[in-house]
Amino acid sequence: MHFLFPILLLSLLGCSIQNSKNNAIHTSAAELNYQKYFKRNLNNIDLIEGIWYEYAVGSLYKDRLLLQRIREPNRATWIIIKDKDSKRYNVLNANGKDNYYNASFKPTSNKDIFSFDCDIKGTQTKISSKARIIEKNQLEMEYDAPKALISENYDQLDGDVVLHWKIEWIKSFPRN
Repeated sequence: MHFLFPILLLSLLGCSIQNSKNNAIHTSAAELNYQKYFKRNLNNIDLIEGIWYEYAVGSLYKDRLLLQRIREPNRATWIIIKDKDSKRYNVLNANGKDNYYNASFKPTSNKDIFSFDCDIKGTQTKISSKARIIEKNQLEMEYDAPKALISENYDQLDGDVVLHWKIEWIKSFPRN
């Protein structure tokens, strides 16, 4: 479990791991409230707003050789909601909080591409990537984990160590 916590930091922190059975049975109060909000405001929300489930595949390389593949299905639940004071979309965990990070998506000149930025609170660690909406209910992005987070888990590895994440978010509510 000690290994998983820093890995989860790489994808926004503060998330709760859920398997698909728990997902169907245990929907958080915040998710239920946001479902009501999105349903009430269906005609006024943007495509990226909603409740999303995250799936991730990490590839750990040392000196450009693949050492390990890390698959994390049903990794986390995220809520994306527009910030009323800016053009930014804030990312909250399944409990409607941003306890360990400040994460957001910002629109670009292409309506299907967003700029993703995540600052991990209490650190100098930042994650940035381009995210693409695919067929309205899928969001994809990828990035190399910050060196500071890699060294926490793989300090025994000498050489050039890279942990590359491919992230897929599937929209669960509202479906478009």
